[in-house]
Amino acid sequence: MPDVHLYYQIIKQTKKYTVMEESLKKLVYAGVGFAAQASEKFEKSINDLVKKGKIEEKEGKKIVDEFFSKSEKTKDSFESKFKKTTEEIVAKFKLAPQSEIKSLNKRIEKLEKMLVKPVAKKTTRKPAAKKAVKKTTATVKKAVSPVTA
Repeated sequence: MPDVHLYYQIIKQTKKYTVMEESLKKLVYAGVGFAAQASEKFEKSINDLVKKGKIEEKEGKKIVDEFFSKSEKTKDSFESKFKKTTEEIVAKFKLAPQSEIKSLNKRIEKLEKMLVKPVAKKTTRKPAAKKAVKKTTATVKKAVSPVTA
């Protein structure tokens, strides 16, 4: 019979990994949101400078284009570093990849079904019938009548 305790330990590790993964996703989304806000404010500032006549429209467009080009390169670099760091964390803490986790979850489900089946069979069995004992009326009378001394 497979070691059920081992599988439950794997489930606990999987849950910890999922929590960590979700936290990292939230962090990345927050970073993306911050970058989007900064980009909008930068572009708005450049447009304001153009409207006030402090820089020409052509120069403003060039500045904005360069900014977004650099931002894209920075984003690609960040994604690459993030992926590498994530892989290092997974390797360092010996966390299982998603494919392995899914495979283990399927195995656990099968094992749980196997554990449930014998229990279900035991509850559906009827107890063996008791053998009927014939008692004679004399035996019953002796058992019922008071003893006289």
